[in-house]
Amino acid sequence: MHRGIWIFFLVCASIVTYAQQPTTSASGVTFSNTYCSQTRVSWTNGNGTSRIVIASKGAPFSSIVANQFYLANSSYGSGHNFTTTEFVVYNGTASSVVVSNLEKNTTYYFSVFEYNGSGTTFFYRTTGYPEASLTTADLQADFSIDDPYQCINGNSFTFTPTVSVGGSAALSYRWKFGDGNTSTAESPTHTYTAKNMYNVELTVSSTQCEDVIVRPDTVAPKPDVSFIQDPSVDGNTRIQCLLSPDGSGNYYKFQNTSNYGFLSTGFSFTVKRWDYGDGTVELNTNDNFIDHVYTEAGEYEVKFVVSNSFNNVEYCTDSASLLVEVRPSPIDSSLLSLDSIQCENLNLFEFENGTADPTVVSTWNFGDGNSVNGNAVTHSYANVGTYEITLEATDGIGCYAMYKDSVRLVPQPANDFSGLGATSCLGYDAIQLNPLVAGGVWIGDDVDADGVFSPNTLGDSEVSYVIEAAGCKDTVTKTVTVFEVPRFSLGPDTSICSGTSFTKRIDKGTTTVSWSTGATDSFTDVTNAGILWAERTDNGCKFRDTMRVTVISAPSIELGPDTLLCGGGRKIIDVRASEATYTWSDGYTGGGTRTITSTGDYSVVVTNKCGTASDDIVLEFLPYACDIFMPNAFSPNGDGLNDLFRPSGTIIMKSMEVYNRWGELLYTSVGDNFAWDGYANGELSQPGVYFFFIRYEKPEEEGVTPMTLSGKFHLVY
Repeated sequence: MHRGIWIFFLVCASIVTYAQQPTTSASGVTFSNTYCSQTRVSWTNGNGTSRIVIASKGAPFSSIVANQFYLANSSYGSGHNFTTTEFVVYNGTASSVVVSNLEKNTTYYFSVFEYNGSGTTFFYRTTGYPEASLTTADLQADFSIDDPYQCINGNSFTFTPTVSVGGSAALSYRWKFGDGNTSTAESPTHTYTAKNMYNVELTVSSTQCEDVIVRPDTVAPKPDVSFIQDPSVDGNTRIQCLLSPDGSGNYYKFQNTSNYGFLSTGFSFTVKRWDYGDGTVELNTNDNFIDHVYTEAGEYEVKFVVSNSFNNVEYCTDSASLLVEVRPSPIDSSLLSLDSIQCENLNLFEFENGTADPTVVSTWNFGDGNSVNGNAVTHSYANVGTYEITLEATDGIGCYAMYKDSVRLVPQPANDFSGLGATSCLGYDAIQLNPLVAGGVWIGDDVDADGVFSPNTLGDSEVSYVIEAAGCKDTVTKTVTVFEVPRFSLGPDTSICSGTSFTKRIDKGTTTVSWSTGATDSFTDVTNAGILWAERTDNGCKFRDTMRVTVISAPSIELGPDTLLCGGGRKIIDVRASEATYTWSDGYTGGGTRTITSTGDYSVVVTNKCGTASDDIVLEFLPYACDIFMPNAFSPNGDGLNDLFRPSGTIIMKSMEVYNRWGELLYTSVGDNFAWDGYANGELSQPGVYFFFIRYEKPEEEGVTPMTLSGKFHLVY
């Protein structure tokens, strides 16, 4: 008995231990091989004997896991469901599961719950369970049709897919064109053999992914368009008169003889469009007869266009055309040309019907009992008067027109003008012409409306003056010959050396020449400065040219003595010669005024066509600034000490003056002597106070500055 009790307790203890809740949750939920409808879920097992995996769409798992057994199915939506989006996709001892039947581009949450137990006793670990989410791959397919509305004749549809897909899986295509034909090409081209409205279906697939899209395209029937001129209408010919001889107008009537094709569904509306070629367009859908009248002559293309339409969208169009001609009136007043008035003398009237139609026959009646046939004719009248002329014209198909006008023959007026010579010179001053009778019109070469003739054109020029008196025009014409002005050039101004001369030549030819020197040949000798001119004369036309002659000398230069200058000073040198070149020893090339600020030996060679001159100078600039120093006393006693009143310093002395206390001038400097020995008028001055006034130049960085200095000093013995 004791042994049985012990076995009972062991069994109970075992059952209690086996049915306890796991103490360690699963962990590390990961995903692999994820497609549009499938993924592999993997995890690390806890210490339960088994586990379930719950998939939740769109949001984390939020229901309560009870201690019971749950049926699972790896096809999402087929296992136990907690809600409409929470399903058990796995129940077992493994650590991964392939879940299928997922939706593309959708987020799913996967939770793993460890449990112990069997039979009817189960304990789940519902705390600390792992949960992870993923979004399935996406595949979106679409396609375009290059032209979804085409005629049956020559149709060719090109289909181009547009696919958006996650991952790098290869894509496959299957097209159904709606007429029983298919294709697996990516972008196929297809031609339909029958008119219809088709639904084109594209299926795009990759691993565990697929999308289907359907779009319509239409193959429309092509109408067979034709029309004729209605033969039942008299005179309804292709060529008609704009106006017939009886005064009636043109009239065209057309009959529609087209054959239309329709799709059985929806294609019940056909657009019929008449274009008569004159800007008039009519839409007609019911009447098979149409008429038109043209208001202007010309050739017109009558075009009949028929379009099959569906829901007011044109699909397929055909057209037919016919060329008609509306003949113009044989007389176009804008193309008529006739003289309306002429003078009695030598009158000859010109009449012209300027039609371009070679079939037109014109008959002119001149009103004086004479008539003639022809498009362009002339006629002279014997007596002064007004005459009515009549033009009748008929073209090759009988189109007729009449035109009436009048002409007048008037007596001949007097006419003349003066002021225009037989010759003139090109470019000379304009000439005012003087008419005998005022109020006329000037015409011709180089004459303006005021009768001013300008000789601007070489050769013969005709000038005419036209007057009208009593309706009669008369013209007098005169000719003037315009000759070339014998132009030439003496050339630019020049110079000669003093004491020399040169010879100037021009081409004389057949002209006469005169010079300002008195010469009359083609050349002259020039020895003096001044204005030289020459004048050529030919056919009465004169031309004069001048030049200035300058006499120059050989260069002569003086740079001055060698000079010691203060620091910061400058030496200004002026070297000038006519038409000269300057060559300096330091490379300087200019002439005129030059400023030198550096110590050195400077030499220059000056050359012109009359000779050469050169000079040099040595300049030394002290390394310090200059100033003037004045003694305040001196003693002219002959002991050799301080016997002279003399300024000193690094300056350029210009002048010095000494005055006594009464303002009398006792001494003024001469040349380079700037020292007073105390004598005035041959006698030694008395001791006392004297006054000085000095002008000097002080070299500075900006140049030489003129300076003055005055003051007093003492003369003592």
